[in-house]
Amino acid sequence: MSLWFRIQELVVEIGLRLAKVAVASLFGLVIYLVLTGPLGAPGSVQLALEAWIAGALVFLIIETGIF
Repeated sequence: MSLWFRIQELVVEIGLRLAKVAVASLFGLVIYLVLTGPLGAPGSVQLALEAWIAGALVFLIIETGIF
């Protein structure tokens, strides 16, 4: 394999990993907005981090094909 092909694979892999983080963050944002809006939980940094982790778990469950 040429060096150029390996660099392309690396760039694509980095892009996919960043896309996964972005999707998990989007899920986390939705969870945070639901918790602070309709459910009335007080907003905090801890809640934001927990919502982001929950978003990552939701993405992982969807990605593995459980649903």
